[in-house]
Amino acid sequence: MKKKEDGFKLPMDRRLYSRRNCIRLSEKMLESGRIKGMSRGQLACEIYGHAYVYYNFRLVPGFLKELKLFKMLYKCCTDGIDLADNGDTLIRRIVYRVLWIMPAFPVK
Repeated sequence: MKKKEDGFKLPMDRRLYSRRNCIRLSEKMLESGRIKGMSRGQLACEIYGHAYVYYNFRLVPGFLKELKLFKMLYKCCTDGIDLADNGDTLIRRIVYRVLWIMPAFPVK
């Protein structure tokens, strides 16, 4: 975990594709004061949401993977998870919540 000016950058890790692990990690980060202004749920959902996109991008049909939007989405997940105090935008928080309730497909 690298310290950034306004938060932390977590490297992508297969363990982050577990809701339970994301909850534990978010609790540790909040207790230690590494991240402020977020609830445990918000932080866990953000971490899991990035991992979900990263590990399930293979399921996106090929023609969609070529679209700029999907390329940008995947790129934002491949270099790790940027976490900042007070969380992300409202739209992104909603997306993270939706991804939290999506089925977790097996990772190959």
